[in-house]
Amino acid sequence: MKAEPTAEKLIAELAGGAIVPLAADHWPAVAGTFKPVDEIATGLGGVILLVRRPLPGSRKLAWALVEDAKPGEKVIRPLASEQEARALIADRLAAYERMWDG
Repeated sequence: MKAEPTAEKLIAELAGGAIVPLAADHWPAVAGTFKPVDEIATGLGGVILLVRRPLPGSRKLAWALVEDAKPGEKVIRPLASEQEARALIADRLAAYERMWDG
């Protein structure tokens, strides 16, 4: 089994543009690294967290989404801006709405 990344490694991977899978039970260990901005209940796909993430060697914060990928796993997805993040959230919510409609 692959070891879960430390907060520092997670920050570096996200800064490199990687989408990082993470065991859901490991999220609490790294959650304090991120600044929560919004929590969106999807109805079908769990909760989407919009967070600010640190950038290595900088005081600036970047953007990311934390999503429930499948039971027991989260995915942290780096994004370039709040606008990009909100657009992806809207896309996800529209997809879940279509699922409800059949």
